[in-house]
Amino acid sequence: MKVVGIIAEYNPFHRGHEYQIRYVRETLGADYVIVAMSGDFVQRGAPALMEKYLRAEMALLGGADLVLELPIQVSTASAEGFAAGGVSLLDGLGCVDELCFGSECGDTEILMETARILVAEPPVYRDFLQKNLRDGMSFPLARSRALTSYVAKSAISDVSSGDGHFIFPEQMDSILSSPNNILGIEYCKALLRQNSSIRPHALLRKGSGYHDADLSNVSGDFFPSASGIRELLSAKKDAMDFSRFIPAAAFPVFSSALKKGCWLSETTLDLPLHYKLLLETEETLRQYPDLSDALIRRILKYRNQYESFSQFADLLKTRDITRSAICRGLVRIFLDLKEKAPGHIPYAQVLGFCKNSTPLLGQIKRNASIPLLTKSADASSVLDKDGLDIFQKTCKASGLYEMLLCRKTGQPFIHEFQKSPRIIL
Repeated sequence: MKVVGIIAEYNPFHRGHEYQIRYVRETLGADYVIVAMSGDFVQRGAPALMEKYLRAEMALLGGADLVLELPIQVSTASAEGFAAGGVSLLDGLGCVDELCFGSECGDTEILMETARILVAEPPVYRDFLQKNLRDGMSFPLARSRALTSYVAKSAISDVSSGDGHFIFPEQMDSILSSPNNILGIEYCKALLRQNSSIRPHALLRKGSGYHDADLSNVSGDFFPSASGIRELLSAKKDAMDFSRFIPAAAFPVFSSALKKGCWLSETTLDLPLHYKLLLETEETLRQYPDLSDALIRRILKYRNQYESFSQFADLLKTRDITRSAICRGLVRIFLDLKEKAPGHIPYAQVLGFCKNSTPLLGQIKRNASIPLLTKSADASSVLDKDGLDIFQKTCKASGLYEMLLCRKTGQPFIHEFQKSPRIIL
């Protein structure tokens, strides 16, 4: 039995994601595909477009066998925390052979070699990094320049020694300017740091770029970006306008949610976030570990100019503070989430599975080092103290998401404990 894992957000699930699952089955020869998916809030710092159980159902209809939830502390973390949490969850199942992820370069060995440098932090690399930081560069830029300088110096050394295996410096510049490459490196770092037996596999990304909102060229094997679909949705397009972006098997679920208005954008946080920010002080803001001193000062300085989530994020942005980091910080303030992403995920919450994946579930139960949670109500009897704390905060976040969704649609509130995993026959 070969099992391949995917770490994803599916925000929303589109044809590019379906292609990845098909590739995992047809090219990598997977018997089963497990997805570790963000829950109701996502890594870019926003509510998920659609609730987690619906997105899990779309993934199952699109070819996945089992969808597990990444805890809220992981799904709203930086790329490093997000990747580490996803790898920990998959590794804890005791049956995943490979991790497949998209990247702009599609070269597993280059990404893995870059990760080895960042994990080992050789003295020459550290010297370059510290010099760049002293020169006033932001950390991402300082790291990128340090890696390029280190690779250039290593290449000269390797050539002179006759080794011949090195990364070209110009490759490093390209790799570190692409978001999926960066996330892929973080996956490789997590695999190395956790001494995981899971093998990485980079899949060349096709179609629109990660942030590309232009979907005019989407056809055939040129796949859409999730951000482009969200942008189109914010323009209030008809459900049928999305039929060429969403896999046919999953489209009825997506279309039904659209027609009912069961989707959220970051604008739903406009009022509740403003209220939460007005309650914060310098002392309470310092309890959020991912907020830098500079960002805390800007939040306090400009909060009286708050108009909306998006406007405030733009107002806080500087050369040294990225908008995505700001949005994650604001979402974590809204959620009152004051814990870092855990290095170890102590349970696996099931969001959905296919009926014919029973052998996979059996293998997980036999080999996993963490409990498999299929009923939220069982958490208190199944999880240890740390696991229960992570689980309860994830439930709280889902409750807030449900509140926002009910406010928008007028539908009745359904508590997390009343929801069940989606089962596809």
